[in-house]
Amino acid sequence: MLLGLVMVVTLVAYQQDTVTHKDSSPPVPAPAPVQAPPPVPAPTIEQIRYMEGLKTATRGVAQIRDGVNRVLRTQQADSLTRRRAARRLGGLCGTARSFIVSGRPKMQATAYADTMKVLAKQLTMRLDSLTSALPPCEKTAGRDPAAAATTLTTRLKNYDDALLAFRTAQAALGKPDSAKVTSYQ
Repeated sequence: MLLGLVMVVTLVAYQQDTVTHKDSSPPVPAPAPVQAPPPVPAPTIEQIRYMEGLKTATRGVAQIRDGVNRVLRTQQADSLTRRRAARRLGGLCGTARSFIVSGRPKMQATAYADTMKVLAKQLTMRLDSLTSALPPCEKTAGRDPAAAATTLTTRLKNYDDALLAFRTAQAALGKPDSAKVTSYQ
């Protein structure tokens, strides 16, 4: 008897759960189909090379940032800490130069057309300007880290402005950017 009662209650509860509620409002018409944007053309081999070169050069730029940040953070520290940061900046300038010099030849502005070509050329010019400041940084950072950091900060800002303009234009074209700027702080 108890088993029969449990079965009836379960059956009634199950039927109540499966009953759907009918809405009395009229159905809403479906929106008009949205047209997909035109497909983005695949990057050319030259553009892929440019981005690979930029990725390699960006590693060097990150090292320069690391050295400059160390010098700036240690301005109020004891003399030993400042001296270590200055030597580290000199060493990082050398290492960064090797990354930038190995990535820069792949960055040919002729890989792009029109506005992108101009922006790619500006980016490579700013990178070359940054590279030209690295040999003096290697030699003088140990003696005068503040002057080396000031020079590099100015050139890094110019490089960052050109990189931002390039990436913004590239994003407007819908192309992904594989070079990410990382900063060690």
